[in-house]
Amino acid sequence: MQQNKIVGLISVGVPYFDVPTAEMHLRNTRNLLEKEWTVVGPVKIVTSNEDLETAIAQFKLEPLLEALVLQIGTFPDGEAPLKIAEQLRLPVIVHSLPEPDIDKRISLNSLCGANLTTFTLTAIQLPHTSIHGNPQDKATQDGLKARIRAVLCLNELRRTRLALIGFRAPGFYPSSFDELLLRRTFGIAMDYIDLGEVKQAFASGKTKKSPATSFPAIGGGELAAASISMMEQHYAALSCIFEDSGMNVFAIRDWPELFDVEAPAGLWPALGWLQDEGYLIGPEGDVNAAVTMKLGQTLSQSVPFFADVSGWHDQDSSLVLWHYGGAPSLAAKQEEILYGPEGREVQFTLKPGKATLLRVGMFAGSFRLLGICGHMMNKPIQIGRAGGYFQTTNTPAGEVIEHILEHGWEHHYVLFYSDLSKELKTISKLTGIPLTLL
Repeated sequence: MQQNKIVGLISVGVPYFDVPTAEMHLRNTRNLLEKEWTVVGPVKIVTSNEDLETAIAQFKLEPLLEALVLQIGTFPDGEAPLKIAEQLRLPVIVHSLPEPDIDKRISLNSLCGANLTTFTLTAIQLPHTSIHGNPQDKATQDGLKARIRAVLCLNELRRTRLALIGFRAPGFYPSSFDELLLRRTFGIAMDYIDLGEVKQAFASGKTKKSPATSFPAIGGGELAAASISMMEQHYAALSCIFEDSGMNVFAIRDWPELFDVEAPAGLWPALGWLQDEGYLIGPEGDVNAAVTMKLGQTLSQSVPFFADVSGWHDQDSSLVLWHYGGAPSLAAKQEEILYGPEGREVQFTLKPGKATLLRVGMFAGSFRLLGICGHMMNKPIQIGRAGGYFQTTNTPAGEVIEHILEHGWEHHYVLFYSDLSKELKTISKLTGIPLTLL
């Protein structure tokens, strides 16, 4: 989602304000954005209707244009921002600039121009968001790039197809979903794969060599050869199904039909290996969790971790996360990855780092977003599966638990190694989906 994405940039204003300062900000903004995306648009501030029409016509020649930064270089002709938004029909990021010396002179009046612009776009109901600041300030740079990432993410979701293999796990009502709501809101299309196809692929007996070079067991020793072989048989079966589908986002009913306690191994290790190949997989048939994985992965470019929140500690405000199917690349120490003697579980401590717990939830026929800010602690855990301690930074862990229980959030969350708070606010603004940020 980077250099091959095309972002538009245009600065508008009138010639009797401080045009040189406005164009300095335009150059700095372009230099910033070109580090991550292909940027198109006028290199000078647009101050006439003729130049505006030319700029709009040039933008229309870019069929892959996905987002537009509308910089209010100076207070503009009030029609200019509306013409741009109406004719291009793209989400607009309105960027206003600070005065060089606010206490002595209003030389740009950019903030007031942005106020005029956002009123108009709101009244006409055209999608937009806004940011104010000097493009050379880090906070402004981070905020501007976060807003662009959010717009590009929503575009990516509209190109996404998600395959549900089987159905949700029995009794797992939080894994329920609404296919038409997904299509209406995000543009995500659904496909369905019968569990029988997975069983048939497994029955072929084919194996695929796992990326693991050793299989140390919890409790000591190594896994039996029969367990390793069956793991690789599951790996081959799922790989075949995934590759044939042409998709990379899945939700799968991985039990009870695909769960055999008498077998020497199960498919859960394969779920982790496949996630390290770039597939996104919502276990237990949780479609909206798979959507959450796609949304967060597109924003953060990081491998997600599908998690239960199974407890918390008040003393360090940490949530205890765990689940099966975690990608081995998320382990704090590769040499400490251990396998359950039954051949199903994989145990490791999640690596430390800044992170966000995210959920695209559904309530009363509509979507809602939950983001929990924090970081994974550098603290070992041994609970039979992948897990770790997520220390909250904005809201005490106990209050987080109270909130998710009192408001009936789904019991699956997805961890991403990035602070996604700015991006989530933008997605909420552009989609109208309410966001709770804890």
